[in-house]
Amino acid sequence: MDTEREALQCTAYPEVQSFCQRHGLAFEVVDLRWGIPNTQATDYLTTELCLEELERCQKTSIGPAFVLLSGRSSLAY
Repeated sequence: MDTEREALQCTAYPEVQSFCQRHGLAFEVVDLRWGIPNTQATDYLTTELCLEELERCQKTSIGPAFVLLSGRSSLAY
């Protein structure tokens, strides 16, 4: 996911930010998996933390929201 995250930050996000500014909108990226401590991830708190952050975003945002959940587990099967 690091390559995808880098591509989004370097290419896609600046384009979306520019578009939003031209239309008087704000664009903010919230990466739900970035910054979750390993201790919380291993304690299976990731889903709870992500849902809490989504709820916070919904409460503080006045506009539409887009959420993309993507990727795959790094666990071996």
